Amino acid sequence: MELYLNILSALMLIVGVYSLAATLLNIRHFRKLGRAGNETEGPLVSVVIPARNEEDNLPRLLDSLIAQTYRNIEILVINDQSEDRTGDIIREYERKDSRIHGYSSDPGKRLNQNGKINALLQVLPHVRGEYILATDADTEHAPDCIAHSYAVMHRNGLDIISGFPKEICPSYMGLVSISAMMLTNIMIPHFIVYRFPIPSAAFAIGQFIMMRTDAYRESGGYTAISGTICDDVGIVRLFVRKKKKYAFISISEYVSCHMYGSAREAFRGIERSIAGVFPPKVSTMFPVLLLVLLILHLALSPIMTIVFAAVLGPVPELIPLIAGWLLLYIAWYIGCRAASWRKRISTVCFLTLLVTALMYIHGLYKELSGKGFEWKGRKIR
Repeated sequence: MELYLNILSALMLIVGVYSLAATLLNIRHFRKLGRAGNETEGPLVSVVIPARNEEDNLPRLLDSLIAQTYRNIEILVINDQSEDRTGDIIREYERKDSRIHGYSSDPGKRLNQNGKINALLQVLPHVRGEYILATDADTEHAPDCIAHSYAVMHRNGLDIISGFPKEICPSYMGLVSISAMMLTNIMIPHFIVYRFPIPSAAFAIGQFIMMRTDAYRESGGYTAISGTICDDVGIVRLFVRKKKKYAFISISEYVSCHMYGSAREAFRGIERSIAGVFPPKVSTMFPVLLLVLLILHLALSPIMTIVFAAVLGPVPELIPLIAGWLLLYIAWYIGCRAASWRKRISTVCFLTLLVTALMYIHGLYKELSGKGFEWKGRKIR
């Protein structure tokens, strides 16, 4: 037991020191990119929105886009075989603003087995802008969102950017599941990936991806990522492989998202995203299980400290274990607050880690059992 405690304590301390350093340096990096400010004039930006059964969300999104301070935009909405009033809402807004253009996906066209990508591939040929902003129908954009995003890309010579919106969910446990995405800000050194792009470390959120149209076409676009579970991670990693300049930025001040309405929806949605970041395959089973085991140890480290103290007494080996999980907790809190998460989520680091491990285990089971994942009621693969 003492050997196990020594190994666990050393590992926990390393993770704690690394996570705090990475978090602070990432925040500094995000702030530096954010100093680009806003540009309200520039080339045409094409906002692309796939919408499937989004009658409750679409008006909020379109109203926020109409109110953008960056006026040179076109808004392309594709009704992806909706069964509610989505199509009627698109037509209503076409009459309100000439910049809004509605399309309908062809149910006979199967350009990609991922439903969202299939819809995107049918609307993207219609874009005329020098930049494409791909966003989801359940998002809402602050008036300066496009002005700021364009400034960040233009002034830093970027080909693609993405970032975490402010997530809104009525369910507490739903927010806990969604906050698993914060692990990417805690563990991925974005400040290094920005200078030395590594495809496997590139990350994106489909709720907000902005890219240069020429770079999108040169890379092969969504056609080149057939079979991927997550369109967002797939497209940004494609860009990086094609030597396009990428950055993950802080966008929570400018975009909010009403992604899931319940804990069940959030769990299923985020497990799909986790599986997209670390694709579950038989060939990678061993390292993946090691990763899950590590996350479980991180999640249970406070409880394990109490158990070790009860069995062994207040031994010196407990000090690095306690220090490690305290540093991880501090890193999590700082990272969450910087990304506009509420305190009630920013303080449950270890609960989020436990839920993350459970989501990956369940996602691994769904992939390997052949049940696969769904998007908007349709199987992805």
